[in-house]
Amino acid sequence: MFNQKGFLINEQKSSSNSSSIVEPQTTSKIKEKLGIGRDFFQATMESVHEGVIVTDLNGIIHYSNPAAHKLLNTQQKDCTHQAIDEVLILKTNESLPIELVNINKETLEAKQQVAFIEHEDGNKSTIEWSRTFITNKNAERLGLVFTINDITTAYHLTNQLKHQASHDSLTGLLNRGEFSRRLSNCLSATQEANIRHSLIFIDLDQFKIVNDTCGHQGGDQLLRQLSSILSPLVRGRDTLARLGGDEFAILLEACPKEAALKVANDVLSTIQKFRFTCDHKTFNIGASMGIAHFSSGLQSESDPLTVADAACYKAKEEGRNCIIEMDISNVQQQPGIPQHQMQWLNKLNTALDTDQFILYQQRIAPTNPGSNQSLHYEVLLRIKDNERLISPGAFLPPAERYGLIHRIDHWVIKNTLAWLSEHPEVLAKTKLCSINLSGLSLSDEDLSHYVTRYLKQYAIDCKKICFEITESSAIQNLSLAFEFIHNMHELGCSFSLDDFGTGMSSFSYLKQLPVNHLKIDGSFIRHIESDPIDLAMTRSINEIGHVMGMSTIAEFVENEEIFQLLRQLGVDYAQGYHIAKPAPLDELLDHLT
Repeated sequence: MFNQKGFLINEQKSSSNSSSIVEPQTTSKIKEKLGIGRDFFQATMESVHEGVIVTDLNGIIHYSNPAAHKLLNTQQKDCTHQAIDEVLILKTNESLPIELVNINKETLEAKQQVAFIEHEDGNKSTIEWSRTFITNKNAERLGLVFTINDITTAYHLTNQLKHQASHDSLTGLLNRGEFSRRLSNCLSATQEANIRHSLIFIDLDQFKIVNDTCGHQGGDQLLRQLSSILSPLVRGRDTLARLGGDEFAILLEACPKEAALKVANDVLSTIQKFRFTCDHKTFNIGASMGIAHFSSGLQSESDPLTVADAACYKAKEEGRNCIIEMDISNVQQQPGIPQHQMQWLNKLNTALDTDQFILYQQRIAPTNPGSNQSLHYEVLLRIKDNERLISPGAFLPPAERYGLIHRIDHWVIKNTLAWLSEHPEVLAKTKLCSINLSGLSLSDEDLSHYVTRYLKQYAIDCKKICFEITESSAIQNLSLAFEFIHNMHELGCSFSLDDFGTGMSSFSYLKQLPVNHLKIDGSFIRHIESDPIDLAMTRSINEIGHVMGMSTIAEFVENEEIFQLLRQLGVDYAQGYHIAKPAPLDELLDHLT
């Protein structure tokens, strides 16, 4: 217990547990360590929200604060002089007990660890806990202090957000981003280069008929039912994902060709037997399927998903409802693979390796310009192919499909910041430089580190950099989007939500996304002067954006009439051919005077 000065005293002795009682000389050491009075100590410990438990070196409790009692559902008198392992029973996620007292360790890291407490009523709390030695100035160990903090709500919310980021909201299966991550991990396992794997690409054959007949709700119900039927057909270690639309994929790790073909045949047979009923109509559903066989540590320009997709395409050409197999090691020699499926992969890899990408920009203008002539522009991308330029609408979809979009986004970020560093006169006059990020890049946990490194390397004022993300990509990777936006906001960067208004849940998600600028999708702007619905939508989006403290930007401003109408509505900025056409980044040098 504590004396009037607030220090531990040895009130009782026990021959059976004498080593657990703090001796007078130890008490003086703790007194020397704490150096505070009882009232101050008591008030401090009662005011903190974290549970605090102080023990001697054998784990016998000498003090516990009210926050600890509340979390453990105990009284202070029930804890004092008890062993901490009898009071604070922590378990791992696998329900294994955690040893709390081990003074033989040279050091105890005072880092936060996650553990679980199982209560008598059957409920389970999630806590963060830490422990460290109490020492004096001579580094002599006097006891142990434990801190515990209830994070049950935050833990469940984090897990929920992680689940949403990696799973398809409609079917509950893994989504394309998580599938790509697992495939990448499988490919990078070079230490198991002799292990064979297979990837099955599935495209439903009659989905469009169901959608057209029963509407999107009927199509959604079909996808949910089919997903629940397919899930039991794959092994626990395998990955079944919905890639989007009516496309699915299965990653079979450490699976011989014969076993993979059996799984594919079982899946195809199950789909063929499935009957979907909607509005008193019954539909037969088939599928075209492609299989890519490959090894870990793959040394090939061909991606397994690309090859499986190409094999599926060939299955459709051969009459549908069948399976085509391809071995990635000799895919180039196999007949019947549509060349246009493979050309983009080689073209994009070559463009990245030989710097065939060219940075463009399109200026953005305020609808009420003042004397300030600072530059506001969006960075765009082109590929130079001989004497012609390839627009992003042609190469970004295959880049996302074939898993190259991360490299392209990284290239754009690095080269944009490098160009600004090389042209400080443009950087000085820049108000905002917007850089687009794909949804798949948002799922890259290392993106924050990459961006931070180059912002520092090129000494760029972060307040001048804005990242553009689409609402669909942000929603698909909500937890990672939150984390990336938070990290960039800490540096001073801003964010713009692109193509706003085209998603199904735009306004509800807008309240959750901490963005600074709202880009009204061009589909509402292009005919705003003649379509009253487009006008009403634009007015509504603009007003909501302003209420939430965001600036608004209208895309596809193609004439003066639209520009003046946007000014009347109070839209802040305009972007489109009426303001400026896309031009090479170097042409910003012409706007310095």
